[in-house]
Amino acid sequence: MLRRWLRTTLERIGIHLPFPGVICVEGTQTIAIDEEWRASITTRRRLVFTEPPAAGDLCDTYALGLGRPIGSVFYTSPDATELAREQRVPGRLRLYWWPRESPALYTLYDHEHAWRSTNPHDTPALCFEHTCDMRTGVFSLECVAPAPFDAAVVFKRPRWPRRLSERATIQRALQRLHDGRARALMLDDGRRAMYEIRGANAGDRYLFVGFRQCGVADCERWLAESSLLGRAQHMLDTWAHALRG
Repeated sequence: MLRRWLRTTLERIGIHLPFPGVICVEGTQTIAIDEEWRASITTRRRLVFTEPPAAGDLCDTYALGLGRPIGSVFYTSPDATELAREQRVPGRLRLYWWPRESPALYTLYDHEHAWRSTNPHDTPALCFEHTCDMRTGVFSLECVAPAPFDAAVVFKRPRWPRRLSERATIQRALQRLHDGRARALMLDDGRRAMYEIRGANAGDRYLFVGFRQCGVADCERWLAESSLLGRAQHMLDTWAHALRG
């Protein structure tokens, strides 16, 4: 009772603590990109409840990895009913749900939900964020696109700073790509990227960054041109051209 009272109190001031009475044994999140480069995301999880939940305990979190506002979200689930949703910061939506049938304790409960974002992902790098809402055994992330990826990486999002800039996200993704860490497995001639996460803790957040065709080169060029040195060089070149003209 004290633990539930504390969680309720913290929720009122904007601090969300994951419900400790549920464990995800295994799960899969599939990001399907259509021909217009819009994403439909389906998540399937096998859960085990160790204590009965109450309204407000269960939630699904949706996020775009660069802190961009989420467009209209269409939520569907064969086993759950939406109770409420909130978006306290740009790019992160928390949707509270309730099982259509009361789950039995210490038995497997299959939870599936899907959402579709109206925002197109027509940039050289696609970025999505997965938030672990509970203790998790094995969780697989996969992204399927209509054209091959150059490469893709998945890495744990640092807790600080709370809001990563687009530049910082791309820099981290390229670093992990070049040093060989956190590379996703490429299948189906590069159109499917897969990565397996083991032993994630509640509150962990992971970033998936997929580079489209020529996306690695485009992002490296953008980083160089947008750096202080790159902008200074561009200014000098502009002045030199004006003087010659």
